[in-house]
Amino acid sequence: MYGITSFHSSATTPRLINKVMADYLALESARIYRRLFVTRFSLLASVVGIAGLGLHWLSPFAAWSSVGLCAIPPSWAWIAELRYGRRLARRLQELSPRGLVVTSSVRKS
Repeated sequence: MYGITSFHSSATTPRLINKVMADYLALESARIYRRLFVTRFSLLASVVGIAGLGLHWLSPFAAWSSVGLCAIPPSWAWIAELRYGRRLARRLQELSPRGLVVTSSVRKS
């Protein structure tokens, strides 16, 4: 389900519109990086896990700690995505009391 938010740009200041758009672009960028990090670091973790535990090239501690370290970058990207999402929601709440924001939900086909 997608959410659509609209407001009249003439009813607010250009500075506030720039902030909302910057926050939206930062959120989208964080989503892209999270998806890329999850894909690539899970592949790396599986390679390290197979090489370390399956082929016994690493000690069990080194293999498990390497697999665990592969979870850190996607976690950071997820935290950044949550932070940017909250900041965007707060900016849209600033617009909402003025009656400028219209939000509707659209179902994915």
